[in-house]
Amino acid sequence: MHAMRRPLALMLTAFCLLSACQRAETPSSATIRGDGGQDSAAVYQDWAYREMFDNALDKAEAYAYRSVMLSNDSTMEYSSLVLLCYIYYREGKQEQLQMLMQTISPENYADVMDVQWQVEQVRADRDRRYYAAAIILLLLISGVVCYWYIRRMRTLAALYRQRMDSVRREMLSKESNFTNSAVLPIGEAKQGIDVLFAIINDQNISQMGKQEEQAVLHTLPMVDASLAALLDKASAPLTPKETFFCIMEYYGKSDRQKACSFCCSEQAIRSTKSRLSKKIDIAILRSA
Repeated sequence: MHAMRRPLALMLTAFCLLSACQRAETPSSATIRGDGGQDSAAVYQDWAYREMFDNALDKAEAYAYRSVMLSNDSTMEYSSLVLLCYIYYREGKQEQLQMLMQTISPENYADVMDVQWQVEQVRADRDRRYYAAAIILLLLISGVVCYWYIRRMRTLAALYRQRMDSVRREMLSKESNFTNSAVLPIGEAKQGIDVLFAIINDQNISQMGKQEEQAVLHTLPMVDASLAALLDKASAPLTPKETFFCIMEYYGKSDRQKACSFCCSEQAIRSTKSRLSKKIDIAILRSA
């Protein structure tokens, strides 16, 4: 949990920054109510462009009209008139458009359509900002997932090493209790644990044979004495496949999971179970 706090904090910080940048794009009402008329006209014109970009033409018309009324110089007034003409054109208000176009020189009619280019530029700029924000967010999410995965793999590796160390210590502690017998080699103990790990995690064990069976049988008394005792109750020697089958049964594996691990059909699993029932009571494995 503590390991996830740093990447989550980075994500929250980036999200807050992006939200702040988006809010900063919209002028506040306090700015509109400024004392300078020219400043207010420019702000209203900017708002008109933004509303037009969002296809809110009614609001855009109101802001553009307000900008015309507040303009104190010819340049601002002209640009606001051109903008209002284009908005009338978009709204299909031909009568208002014709009346307003009469206040503009014919050679400047092309300026009305230039507003379309300006709107497209604004749209392209905003799209680029949104795309950049989305990419940054995806990169942050990918980074968090990768960080979690690496931490998870390291934790699993540490648990595996701890299990191996525990088995090694237990083997060494029991060494003095064995007389006239050889101590189980570390390599064989590791192989036995690897076989158990493969069985428990539904891995492919179809190529495992006598060597793997002996390794797991030698290691089992130190890992799960109860299971080792149950296997000793078999009335006849078990084959490697039957031993692995008993371990799977003990850990609650279904016939489908057994068939997947042995790379065979479920019918073959049922046949193995039928033969095995003559050597050992399978029910005690499932109920143990």
